[in-house]
Amino acid sequence: MPESHLMLVAFAMACAVLFALPFVPAISEWRHPTDSAALPVPPDHAADIDHFARRLRADAQARLGRGEPTGYEAFDLIAPDVPTTAWGEARDRLLVCGDVATGAAIFAFQPVYVDGNLRAGPGCAFSSLYTAGDLELGEASKIADWAHADGELRLGGGSTALRRVSAGTALKLSAPCWFERLHAPLVRLGKAPALPAEAPVPARPVQQTATYATLAHAVERTPALYMVRGDCALPEHRVYRGSLVVTGFLTVGSFTTVVGDIKARGGIALGEGAVVHGAITCEQSVHLLPGALVLGPVVCEGDVLLGTRTVVGLHDALTTVSGRCIVAEEGATVHGTLWAHEIGMVKHT
Repeated sequence: MPESHLMLVAFAMACAVLFALPFVPAISEWRHPTDSAALPVPPDHAADIDHFARRLRADAQARLGRGEPTGYEAFDLIAPDVPTTAWGEARDRLLVCGDVATGAAIFAFQPVYVDGNLRAGPGCAFSSLYTAGDLELGEASKIADWAHADGELRLGGGSTALRRVSAGTALKLSAPCWFERLHAPLVRLGKAPALPAEAPVPARPVQQTATYATLAHAVERTPALYMVRGDCALPEHRVYRGSLVVTGFLTVGSFTTVVGDIKARGGIALGEGAVVHGAITCEQSVHLLPGALVLGPVVCEGDVLLGTRTVVGLHDALTTVSGRCIVAEEGATVHGTLWAHEIGMVKHT
């Protein structure tokens, strides 16, 4: 073979090798995978509020022989009646088989799974906690990472629930209490103030049908959507149908009903007994005065005030309250999720 042909063949082979080199890692990974296992998810990156609770439950169920192996079945087994000091001495995750009931405080620095109910006294401290039944912690308790109860979860006054707290049935926080993210079909914030036994139940005022077209500076975008430039106030005892967008501050009068969504840039205040059959969206703060009802989500970039006896969502239609800071007066109720991006508080009225 002539020398020129050999050089062409060598050049072609060199080009083929250089062309194939970038594909070698991909072919090697395809033939022998090295990343088939699930990657760890940092606490701040998992969207589901019960993500880590479900992971711990799966590991515990596998350890008890009730579920598929997960590869993370290592637990320290302790009896429900052991001294509470044993909880804090554990080097691995704790698995408790049975109900725990004590008036003393429990300190646990490792994640805990209780295959039953847990009731403990004031001053408890947990990093992560899961109970297959109900969970009740006394006053001044602290949850550092997350907690979940398949049944009802109750926290005493002065407690702090950082990160995520959820329950399968109901979540009840006594006042005062601090939180970040809460989720349950029923979230009861503080104890509703009792009404005098002799006090008559007030009748709801008669409402008059109204239209956004009569508002000052109202502009019709569609038959079901109006826009108001500047501040806007909906009078008391009215019924409005359709959605409303306000560029300023929006005030919804007492016992006024809006069958639609409302949005405002400058802030929103719902008067006593006002009802919104839709979503509330705001760039500033949202104030729900006592007795207000919102059936849709409440989302704002500012603060949220939930007055006493306010209700957000329905038991069969869960929703979300989201804001920078959430302050709830005693007796407020939310069906679904509360997400305070900085801090949430249940305060005495």
